[in-house]
Amino acid sequence: MEKLFTTIFLSFTILSNYAQEINFEKGSWQETVAKAKAQNKPIFIDFFTTWCGPCKELEQKVYSKPEVIQKMNVSFINFKIDAEKGEGPDLARKFDVSAYPFLVWADKNQNVLLTDAGYMPVNEFLKSVDNALNQYREGRLEDYETQYRAGKRDANFLADFINKRHAMVMDNRELVEQYLLAIPTAEQTSEKTLKLLSQNTFTLNGKAIELLQNQAIFKKYGISTLETVSTTIMEYFRNALRTKNLDLLEKLAGLNLKLNPVEAGRQNERYRMEFYKSMNNTPKYLETAQNLADKYLMNISKEELNKQNLAHFQEFMLPYRTGKQDSVKIGKVRFDAMKKLHSRYASINFASDLDGLAEEFYKNVSEKAVLQKAIVWAKRANEIDETPDYWNTYAHLLYKMGIKSEAITAEEKALNLAKTLKGLTFKYEEALAKMKDGKL
Repeated sequence: MEKLFTTIFLSFTILSNYAQEINFEKGSWQETVAKAKAQNKPIFIDFFTTWCGPCKELEQKVYSKPEVIQKMNVSFINFKIDAEKGEGPDLARKFDVSAYPFLVWADKNQNVLLTDAGYMPVNEFLKSVDNALNQYREGRLEDYETQYRAGKRDANFLADFINKRHAMVMDNRELVEQYLLAIPTAEQTSEKTLKLLSQNTFTLNGKAIELLQNQAIFKKYGISTLETVSTTIMEYFRNALRTKNLDLLEKLAGLNLKLNPVEAGRQNERYRMEFYKSMNNTPKYLETAQNLADKYLMNISKEELNKQNLAHFQEFMLPYRTGKQDSVKIGKVRFDAMKKLHSRYASINFASDLDGLAEEFYKNVSEKAVLQKAIVWAKRANEIDETPDYWNTYAHLLYKMGIKSEAITAEEKALNLAKTLKGLTFKYEEALAKMKDGKL
């Protein structure tokens, strides 16, 4: 009888581990967190939407595989949520969801271990799973925090603490300054230190920013600071917006020119535009918008745009070409998508800025002379990077100017392009119908 019970128990355990599907929790997010704490396990979260094709593909081609099911059920508490329904939108904001499917691995205290986005084949998904588990096993964050509160401040400890927090997407700017104070001056320009600086945001008054302004020392080791500079400037810009601090905004603009001279002029005008918009200063907003278009967006040649694309792509690829970062850890599908994006980064951003300006003027301006400028901007956006949305903006501007036949033609192009790209078409169909009926 005892043998029979043991056999049944083992069979049940094996069947549980090799279930036919991933055990996604049915309860709320808080119930899922409570279960993770009770079982002392990390959490896997899949953010999806009902219209997301890659989400369905991931479920059908990856989540159905026995090796995936087994590893996910044994190692994680799994949670799946529609990012557009129920508590989904709040959770999506909490975890900075930017695309679908968006995958998050977190510890039981909701600290992020790893994130990934988009469809990936089984082998790449399992690599991400292993990377998340490695992060989870390499010492608990709570242990580092306990030692830090107890006064531990030696350089090696601080470096490990920073790297642990960085892997969990946590802010380290004050810790970075403490680390720089803890090491000899000669080590502040070492490869190890510069790599640490390139991965973390920084304060506006400290040693880190002083070092970051000397780009030559980073290039010596093939280290790119592009991401950390962009992220930090954006964070402080949001603070300037929130506090309505024009002095901070202009300080950021000057700093941006030093740290990112190729793209800073255009970016700074965008920041000023958003600032004046938040202050409801329409005259300054329109003045800055026209300055952005005339000085930075409309005058750039195709050759210069290609030059900026190449410069940005080389900066992006630098750490991978020099072996400082490993594209294998990212996965081929995601890395190919990243390369495609960064190879046309300047073009995409210039077109987006032009379309954004044109759309703002469509919504907020009635003067025909100014709207005529916006039509030129919208047309140029499509020449640089044609999209359904850009054609839609162009069509709406034409319609507002009373050029109905050309507006209809432009909206038809938006609709046809959306169909070609297998995107959503409702918005363009609705606009086209209204234009034809004269009711837009």
